[in-house]
Amino acid sequence: MDFKLVFLRIIVVAGLLLFVVPPDECHAQRNATRKFEREVFGKTRKGPQSNDGIKARGAAARAMKEQEKKEARRDREDKKALKELRRQHYESQSAATRERMDNNSRLTEERYKAKKLKTKREQKKPDLKKPVQSKPPKDKKKVKTKEPKKQPKLKQYKIKKY
Repeated sequence: MDFKLVFLRIIVVAGLLLFVVPPDECHAQRNATRKFEREVFGKTRKGPQSNDGIKARGAAARAMKEQEKKEARRDREDKKALKELRRQHYESQSAATRERMDNNSRLTEERYKAKKLKTKREQKKPDLKKPVQSKPPKDKKKVKTKEPKKQPKLKQYKIKKY
């Protein structure tokens, strides 16, 4: 009787614990997985895969953006200045020189277009033909009959004489 009461109390307490206490995750297993990944791959799945995802914050980010804007503005100004310089240089030439310069630029443009078309055609039609190799002559002729007596015997079926 005493044994039955103790056993019944243990079952009731275990049942209450099952419903009252929530099951918790096993952190040891999760950490073991991360440790294994770090050993095998050198990094874990979580976290940045490359340095591209890392961005500066705060004052550093603002300074970087300002620097990029300044560089872009300088590039635009350089292009404008170069274009203006070329225009001035062209206008300062005589009529014959201007005509020669125009012809040279036109010819250069035509050559460039022809070269571009040629490379485009070569890329579309690659030469994939294999070189033809001569085949060695066959020693034995095939017999076209189905009679077993006339069929050539293979080496593995020849009967050895002792």
